[in-house]
Amino acid sequence: MMKSGRPAFDRYVPVTVAALTLVVGMAATAGLRAGNRPDSTFLPNNFPHLNPSGISTTFSTRGLVDLTVEYFQAQGTNGRSCSTCHTPQDAWSINPSTIGLLFEQTNGTHPIFNPLDADNPQADLSTVEARRAAYSMMLTHGVFRRGGAPRVEREWDVVGVDDPHGFANVSTIVQWRRAMPTINFHLGSATVNWDGGNSVGTDQLAGLANQAARNVTGGQQGPPAPPQVITDIVDFETTLSTAQSVAFAVGRLNAGGARGGAEALSRMIRAAGRFDLFDAWIDSPVPSRAQIARGQELFNNPNPGGRTCNACHNSRNNGTNINNLMFDIGAASAEARTPDLPLYTIRNRATGEERQLTDTGRGNVTGLWSDLGRFKTPTLRALSARAPYFHNGIAATLEDVVRHYERHLGFIFTDQERADLVAFLKAL
Repeated sequence: MMKSGRPAFDRYVPVTVAALTLVVGMAATAGLRAGNRPDSTFLPNNFPHLNPSGISTTFSTRGLVDLTVEYFQAQGTNGRSCSTCHTPQDAWSINPSTIGLLFEQTNGTHPIFNPLDADNPQADLSTVEARRAAYSMMLTHGVFRRGGAPRVEREWDVVGVDDPHGFANVSTIVQWRRAMPTINFHLGSATVNWDGGNSVGTDQLAGLANQAARNVTGGQQGPPAPPQVITDIVDFETTLSTAQSVAFAVGRLNAGGARGGAEALSRMIRAAGRFDLFDAWIDSPVPSRAQIARGQELFNNPNPGGRTCNACHNSRNNGTNINNLMFDIGAASAEARTPDLPLYTIRNRATGEERQLTDTGRGNVTGLWSDLGRFKTPTLRALSARAPYFHNGIAATLEDVVRHYERHLGFIFTDQERADLVAFLKAL
């Protein structure tokens, strides 16, 4: 079992005077565009948030990000709101460093720390150090405990469990999940959540409403919210476009004909196709720009291993799957397991075949053997703002993500190609 020490604040960003000047300038410009309203009830469009690779911003079609809507209000009994786990500085997800800061500020009593998401719901929470140990998965991976009983109608059974936290068993499945970012829905799929469990066919708005309603009664431990509250939450979410707008290595990502950044993203139309954000930088004499453009083409085109990133991430300039398909990329495999994740031995009722997984994925939504270990392809925009990666946070960096695809899916990259692809991902 992985022991829980103090969370490692490893996302320190070495901010230079030039970088700070850029942030201040962007903030001032954003404030001017919003009319310099004399209150703190909103974020102006394109307000800058620092991350390890540069700056991400959010652009709302309402003209500003209104911080007074129902999304930011506690709807239940435990003090949580949607924004508790979906924060603008983390591209509307939440990262271990932010969770760690909330722990240190409140000694682990902030509403985000709830037995619902403790490593084991029966854990001792009586002292600061006990709480630190009890919330180790949140503090180290930024993941939240989900799951429950296996679906009644299914093609498989859980026949063995190894849970280092002592809670999961053959009739209680624990699924550790990152908070899915609530952004870029105008280009996204109708699949809601990592396993599609809140989806309503191909009706994206109905799926988002279902997710919001279930979050109020589940994560916020409240009574059902009035329909107007759910509508207000969904209406807010669907205005948000978030992307990396500045890369420290190259500067503004909309310079020189490029189309990076949240504002350009907000004007794009949902369609299948290649990423073309940085076409203008192909053969650029600026090395850092040329590298990002090379990485874009590596993402778009077939790999020597016979794979293509764009085959699954086929929503143009967004990266979700436009056909609402989900995929098994090995992130829940026994081979990719970290020591603090549970491991389930799952047996096919008809054939007796067995698999070992750390998460059932789509399989516990449909009950199908073929859906075990399948997950949604999330938006790829603003990746630099929301490490760690995959549904369970097992990849600490974007280079780790690329190496995972090499190890588990047969992608082949040279060292230079890997660096180029990572540069592109950081620029999204």
